[in-house]
Amino acid sequence: MLIEQIAGKEVVRKTFNDDKELTAKQVFKVGELQTTGNQLSVQLQVSLFDEDGELEDKYLTKYTCEPGKSDVLLAVFPFARQGNAEYVIEASSPGFKRLYDFDAGDKTLPDLSLEMSIESGVLSFFGSKSVVAISDRIVSTSSSGFTLTSRLTIKAYMWGLNVKTITYQVREKLDKNRRLISQVFREEEGSYFLMNY
Repeated sequence: MLIEQIAGKEVVRKTFNDDKELTAKQVFKVGELQTTGNQLSVQLQVSLFDEDGELEDKYLTKYTCEPGKSDVLLAVFPFARQGNAEYVIEASSPGFKRLYDFDAGDKTLPDLSLEMSIESGVLSFFGSKSVVAISDRIVSTSSSGFTLTSRLTIKAYMWGLNVKTITYQVREKLDKNRRLISQVFREEEGSYFLMNY
């Protein structure tokens, strides 16, 4: 999800195991997009629930980035920490401004990649970096909007070493104005999470 797309919204993320049983739920209440000098920021209130819907934790996070880098995918970050904190995110993503920029007649879209690092807090000390690649991008058109399918690979690095790689098959629904309606991220073994906007 792009920072401009979620500003001022409530986003619900539900996680399911391969038996389609709910294992967790997160609710993100996102503040309005704020501009201060040459930086953009949003405040997120994150609520974490267990499989029975019981509140486990609640915290605030603030994300800041430069306007030219405002297309940061925020989904990567809220799950890496607990407690209140502020992050400055550095991103190198020249192609990501075209994530949802396509013509109605397009059937395939170019691959995209993004490199992000956290420039504040303890993760900065450890040299935390993520490389996100979106490939095999196919778009289909319907009377209600668009469906995008793709392969998303996230590689997390610490001290220059790849500590984790996650790959998802992604299905995104957008309305006719290319605003996100929902996303499903499915891992190879069958577990998945779904985001509704």
